Amino acid sequence: MDTASVRALLAQLPHFRGLPEDVLEAVVRIASELDLRSGDDVFREGERCSGFFVVAEGRVKIYRLREDGREQVIHDVGPGRTFAEAALFHRGRFPAYAAATASPTRLVKLDATGFLQLFRSEPRLGTSMVGSLCTWLHSLLEHIETLSIVSAGARLAHHLLRLPARQEGETLVITLPVAKKDLASELSVTPETLSRLLARWKDQGWIEVDASRVTLLQPAAIEALADTGTASP
Repeated sequence: MDTASVRALLAQLPHFRGLPEDVLEAVVRIASELDLRSGDDVFREGERCSGFFVVAEGRVKIYRLREDGREQVIHDVGPGRTFAEAALFHRGRFPAYAAATASPTRLVKLDATGFLQLFRSEPRLGTSMVGSLCTWLHSLLEHIETLSIVSAGARLAHHLLRLPARQEGETLVITLPVAKKDLASELSVTPETLSRLLARWKDQGWIEVDASRVTLLQPAAIEALADTGTASP
């Protein structure tokens, strides 16, 4: 990416949207680019935080490892989103793992030392960042709300309805942004449970599944399950 492309990407982020041109230019000067393939590490839990990241292309999963070695996906990050800001402002170490899940994945990294210096010296940047991080906190609370739903079926229904969908007649078409095993981890269910749920809903005529494409044939049934968690899973 050239400097103009980096500037355009950063200017669209809630962190920096509306900043004066001189402040935005100072942010651009501390930015660098990372090109990754699926499976490449971005950082590992416990490493010193060297900066935070913007996804320009591809996807990144944020995850932790359970005691049995299995991954617990915390968040899936797509283009135009940021991650690792909390590590930068909190203890200075990454609290989880991050890895690319698509090829190619292109990130813009904002250097920790340079950004913290700028943050301390430029009040307008601080105000913008606080507002953006409050929005991110709201998103995390929504994720916690999803995980608090006891029924695995209700959690899946709630999650699907939050994803971008395309209307086709009376159906809704959703493209899953992550692999099914990562979706299962994100919802705190096993891949086998997720597969059984999707198969059951397909047999009931609620959905059709084709690889990462999920068509909601009966959106009202999915909505009822998401709202109450009392319908058949």
